[in-house]
Amino acid sequence: MAAGTEGVPRFEPAQAVRILAWMRITATTGQMITVLFVHFGLGLTLPLVPLLLTITALAAWNVFAFWRLRNTPEQISQPEVVFNVLIDVVALTVLLGLTGGPSNPFVSLYLVPVALSAVAMPANLALVVAILCLVLYGLLLAVYLPMEGPHPIIGGDFNLHMIGMWVNFVISAWMITVFVRFMSSVLRRQDWRLSRAREHTLRNEQIVALGTVAAGAAHQLGTPLSTMSMVVDELRQERRDDTELQQDLDLLRSQLAVCKETLEDLKDAGAAGSDQGGRTVSLQKHVARIVDTWRLMHPKIEPSVEYQQPFVDVEISQDPTLMHALLNLLNNAAEASLENGCSGVEVSISSDGGKLTLVIDDEGTGLDSERVRTAGRVVQTTKPSGMGIGLVLANATVDRFGGSVTLMDSPKGRGARTKIEVSLERLRADHNRGSD
Repeated sequence: MAAGTEGVPRFEPAQAVRILAWMRITATTGQMITVLFVHFGLGLTLPLVPLLLTITALAAWNVFAFWRLRNTPEQISQPEVVFNVLIDVVALTVLLGLTGGPSNPFVSLYLVPVALSAVAMPANLALVVAILCLVLYGLLLAVYLPMEGPHPIIGGDFNLHMIGMWVNFVISAWMITVFVRFMSSVLRRQDWRLSRAREHTLRNEQIVALGTVAAGAAHQLGTPLSTMSMVVDELRQERRDDTELQQDLDLLRSQLAVCKETLEDLKDAGAAGSDQGGRTVSLQKHVARIVDTWRLMHPKIEPSVEYQQPFVDVEISQDPTLMHALLNLLNNAAEASLENGCSGVEVSISSDGGKLTLVIDDEGTGLDSERVRTAGRVVQTTKPSGMGIGLVLANATVDRFGGSVTLMDSPKGRGARTKIEVSLERLRADHNRGSD
């Protein structure tokens, strides 16, 4: 929604009704106090019954407005906003007509709904409200019912009229202040949403570009991997007696197997993107597979993996993109420890059935404040050979599943801590949609 665009309201209908309802509380309270004070305190004769009935009816309508806001805010439409304004304008006209008409010092309160409509409604509807206020003001001039009593507002006691004008100014200033504060709050929230949307758009464009490159690389890697596997097998056959070489070849073959499995996962990810869905798997098995793959990729790491009890296991739809996101974060921790001359990584895994939480503590050099602030939002890296894309992709994937990635200094005194939270409801929902 573009604020300030011609013909488009700046507020959502529910927001406009909410501010009308809060302003109506001020209005009905002030009207009730004023009527009772003038009638009983100043001794002016007022048509008390119709005045109180009008104020009570307006208060009852306000109760209904708050009920709508609480129970069905999404059903509030722009015509309903207009109707709420019309209710206020008509009630104000009745009250003014019974208490001196155009000579009433509160007649300038017509400007409040006009101002609100000009900001919160499309131009055509705001014009309708303005014309209605002009017509009703003219009606007060045409059907003038002077006040009765020992102190008429005009002519008998001009000081009383001046006091009324002062009270009117106080009420108007209060209403305008409330409205402008609400308006500025809404505009700030809109600016924040626009900023977030721009950030997400830039990040998604970056991810799409990376995905295109990754897809091309995946197609090109198949043949070299097959060639390397054949060479490894031939060397194993030719150099059976070389025990040390056989160990190196076994390690190389296991790494090639990881690469091939990664390519298969890319195919599964493509199938999931084509609405073919992922396989159903238990959460604990899925996490265990991720950890086992990670161990194979980093044989020099000595990880400590702990499942917090009770670990609530649930059936989820296996999503390759989430698997690679978690692998990226585990890889970052392993590489941070190795580059600092250490081999330890502690991984704590917990599940309450609704949320999966991984806490990864590495033994690297830790994080500076700038990296913590921008981590996962811009491409950056602290590794000489790194491209800085892993954390961006991981953060985007986890965010898609209603989760979060948080980086901080490890409370253990050295290294960094990465905390990942993933909503399992999103994974189960994906599986349910795929099975429908």
